[in-house]
Amino acid sequence: MKRIDAGGLVVGVVMAALVLGGGAFGGAAAVAAPGPSPDDSPAGKTYVALGDSYSAGFGITPYGDEPAPGCFQADQNYPHLVAESLGLVLEDRTCSGAVTANIRDTPQPTITGAGTAPVQSDALSADTDIVTVTIGGNDLGFADVAQTCVAESAQGPLLIDVLGADLANCKQFYAPVVDGIELDRLKYLLDNTVTPALDETFALIREKAPNAEVFVIGYPAITPDAANQPEGGCYSSPLGTGPNPFEPPFPENAFPFTEVDTLYLHGTEARLDAAIGASAEAHGAHYISTLPLTQTHSACAPDGEAFINGITLTSTGGTPTPDPGLFVALGALHPNEAGVGFLAEQVSSAVTEALAGDGGGDGDPEPTATATASATPVPAPDAAAPGAPSGRDSGLAATGSEAAIAGAAAAALLVAGLVAVVIRRRRHAQHH
Repeated sequence: MKRIDAGGLVVGVVMAALVLGGGAFGGAAAVAAPGPSPDDSPAGKTYVALGDSYSAGFGITPYGDEPAPGCFQADQNYPHLVAESLGLVLEDRTCSGAVTANIRDTPQPTITGAGTAPVQSDALSADTDIVTVTIGGNDLGFADVAQTCVAESAQGPLLIDVLGADLANCKQFYAPVVDGIELDRLKYLLDNTVTPALDETFALIREKAPNAEVFVIGYPAITPDAANQPEGGCYSSPLGTGPNPFEPPFPENAFPFTEVDTLYLHGTEARLDAAIGASAEAHGAHYISTLPLTQTHSACAPDGEAFINGITLTSTGGTPTPDPGLFVALGALHPNEAGVGFLAEQVSSAVTEALAGDGGGDGDPEPTATATASATPVPAPDAAAPGAPSGRDSGLAATGSEAAIAGAAAAALLVAGLVAVVIRRRRHAQHH
């Protein structure tokens, strides 16, 4: 463990997030908690950070080699900023690609293969004072979902053929209508696989850290709700804007999803947010729902307002694609510096308020508002239903290291493959 003294860097990062955010989340920050007494001060308390790439800071350079090489744990991720701001003694176990099993009982081979991260919850004990965790997106297979949904244009079709068919959007794949009933596979997976995994994970955290204040941090909005989509939709292509679309200059932070899929993906995000929040609070944790506060700061937001990176191609390094000299910038569909600063501000405020109010993991934390999502029951998808996932896509239900390698930190790798697909398609069209 290491002690990170309070300093000026976190102030600059957090202030940048506040300036960029304007009034979007000012309400959450405006009501300040009463100043803690000396006994309630966070300074010197032990803090263990758990979670996946959204906790680890994938895309925010430089990276360290903890807890294992290949975790892409940023030196200035939100756990480090929180610890620096509050004077906490931090042990950061976050690792890009993690799933719930990697917190509970399964060591994690990192996405580069350079190392194996230890079981994250092994860092917890009765002496742990504060725990933060962001987890669940990789259990849902959200990176696989995102790569399937990348479209060739605002009207489609998808860049990849799904079961040999050119689909206009990925909602047709993930939520097909069969006999007049929409079978949403992601909702079924969330209800029947992801939620039980979250329950088991949060219960174990409480068991291993019985005296800790536990804070579960939800995912910020990657896609916007309908009210925050610009006229004409969010779609933008990642390909070059010059005479040759396969050479620079490339647009920064492209958003290659159709309007139909943007709304579908956002609905999936909202259901995940609600599920994580309900599970966290059921196990005595504080839930910080960041989704409602970031609707205007999604990857669709204008430059200078987004908290989430879009997809950016580059010729100067990053995640390699099958096309020589073409790369995907690290951090695709992950928080940028302003987004990490926003997360740090939300967590720091919640920790300070909880300690000042003498809240505890054995108490009953105040519920946190979450985005609304449909509660309509979804029948179990039939294995023979049209569009049923098969082959690689059946890995959506996987857990442990197999799902971790296909997790959110691998999103850039998956996007890279799609870029190669569209390049081949476009070049084929040019020669015919």
